[in-house]
Amino acid sequence: MWRLLLSALALSLACRAQAAEQTVDLATGEWPPYVSQQLPEQGVFTEIVREAFRRAGYQARMSFQSWPQTELLTKSGKTAAAFPYRPTPEREKDFDFSVPLMHSTSYLFYHKPHLPNPPQQFQSLDELRSYRIAIQLGYWYLPLFQRHRLNTLMTSDETNALRQLYLGHLDLVPMVLERGLYQIHHVFPGREKEFGYISTPLDKETALALMFSRSYPQAERIREDFGRALAQMEKDGSLKAIYQRHFPEATPPR
Repeated sequence: MWRLLLSALALSLACRAQAAEQTVDLATGEWPPYVSQQLPEQGVFTEIVREAFRRAGYQARMSFQSWPQTELLTKSGKTAAAFPYRPTPEREKDFDFSVPLMHSTSYLFYHKPHLPNPPQQFQSLDELRSYRIAIQLGYWYLPLFQRHRLNTLMTSDETNALRQLYLGHLDLVPMVLERGLYQIHHVFPGREKEFGYISTPLDKETALALMFSRSYPQAERIREDFGRALAQMEKDGSLKAIYQRHFPEATPPR
């Protein structure tokens, strides 16, 4: 009798341990229309990430944080990965990256009444030193702008940056195209035509991926499992289906 009870208890503990091993902690932040607690399935990125981890045999446990906090949690090993992030030389010193979930293109947004003659043709960011440009902590372009010694103003988030742009306190705000148009529509409904955006040296497709910790338990195995599951989703068409459900006119990254 006691042997049966002990065996059952051991089996129960083993099952719980196995279940705990299959839970993966992830960090992300508010970045609609791609990631948000207010969007269906918490956004296209979140749905893809959850589905890929599910196929890989993990239960994804999401935590929404500020972007600097997501990076700190990942670097310290408290979360396995944060998303979506751009691979940059600075980040690749401390993190590993998954294959891209999608690609994005960055532009500089401006308010036409305050900047009727925006800089349309230039070859280097150095040529933007006379303009007041918004930056936010945790964003990929921060070290780039610092290297070029641009005239930057720290803003709390992109919504605040757009408001400062509208008031004439800023000249340019860097944002991913779809993100910028989404924000302008929601912050300044009916005034969308007052804003413009320009192609810049930033106007290149850039990968957005999961940024993996190097100190989270089994991080390398988790990253490899995620990559295989994502490849399977691309092969069977489910990746494309998720994108089209959220953005009917969009296409998957590869």
